[in-house]
Amino acid sequence: MVTLIRNSAAARIDKDLGAKLRAFRLAAGLTQSELGELMGLSHSQLQKYEIGKDRMAASTLVQFCKVLKLDPMAFLGDHFHRR
Repeated sequence: MVTLIRNSAAARIDKDLGAKLRAFRLAAGLTQSELGELMGLSHSQLQKYEIGKDRMAASTLVQFCKVLKLDPMAFLGDHFHRR
């Protein structure tokens, strides 16, 4: 049961990060093909990240931030509780 909860939480995070990636890409005026080319990724791989089907490695997320000129907290900030 604990594994199922962890997997479910991870899947929600993957989908959220993917949705943010899509929003940031669109705000930058880039197509999936254009961002994929800048990242060295195929259009289909970028699409999988955006829908949350594939999990991004931390290094991939950092590279997206560099290419899109974003602070990593733009992606991750909602997932941390500030006290």
